Amino acid sequence: MKPKSILFYILFFMAAFFVFASLLFPGKEVAAYLSQSLKSKNLQSRIDTVKPVFPFKLKFENTKFFIGQEIEGLGINQGTQIVPDSFTVSFSPVSIFKEEKKIQFESEFYQGSVNGRLRLNSMDPFSFSDAEALMAGVKISDFRYTTDLADITLACELNGEYKETESGDKKASGRGSLLIQHFSAKMKDSLFNRLSLPQVDFSEIKLEIIQHPQRLTIEQCTARGPIINVKLKGQIEFVFPVQKSRLNLTGVIQPDSPYLAKFANMAAIKSVVKNIQKNGIKFTINGRLENPKIKL
Repeated sequence: MKPKSILFYILFFMAAFFVFASLLFPGKEVAAYLSQSLKSKNLQSRIDTVKPVFPFKLKFENTKFFIGQEIEGLGINQGTQIVPDSFTVSFSPVSIFKEEKKIQFESEFYQGSVNGRLRLNSMDPFSFSDAEALMAGVKISDFRYTTDLADITLACELNGEYKETESGDKKASGRGSLLIQHFSAKMKDSLFNRLSLPQVDFSEIKLEIIQHPQRLTIEQCTARGPIINVKLKGQIEFVFPVQKSRLNLTGVIQPDSPYLAKFANMAAIKSVVKNIQKNGIKFTINGRLENPKIKL
């Protein structure tokens, strides 16, 4: 048999294999299995179907992630729903036969992208030895957040990276950095409204975090804007549901000119701060995530 004929049969066989694999692929069953496997205490997923993509990719369709969200039959309380525009997982065929599998994922998400990789140890229960994720150009708009302090509507653009590894005691810890740009917080019934400031803007916010199983440590957070500059650090102790997580944060507000005089002349500020220009306004944030308490 001629080499060209052999090559033709090999290509024909491969094409036929992928066509029939796609047609017979149990997308609904795989989606149900993955949705169940990715289930955790504070995070749930719902995948409508999974489709194979040449050469070695799986495309998740109609995917939703829930953080503390009420899902029928799963008993989760209030929270946030995240709906990516697309979500694709790729893998090496060699890793299928290995105990530890290397998996990469890509997602289009709120006009931006999130992609990364992980070393998967097990699907049931779901566990991995290390993971890495990169986020670029994710745009958040009209995100509403209501507390006793104010009714807030947020908008911003997110870029960042995150790495997580499993330690010897099988507990994961991670480290990440986040750059928030074009941040805008429109506030109703807040302290800033008394200063004729309907919203607070930051040109950029730089955030460095360390993630432990039940605790998030903010090593440093620096926010710069035309009205105020803020420095913040502290910890967030996670509980279930997430809205009940407890805050223990401290920071300093440095009002920028020409708003410095307005802050300095407020009676509440005068009683606790002697020299705003030099020392700024020190504050603490305690209480629950759903209802933080801010003290000067």
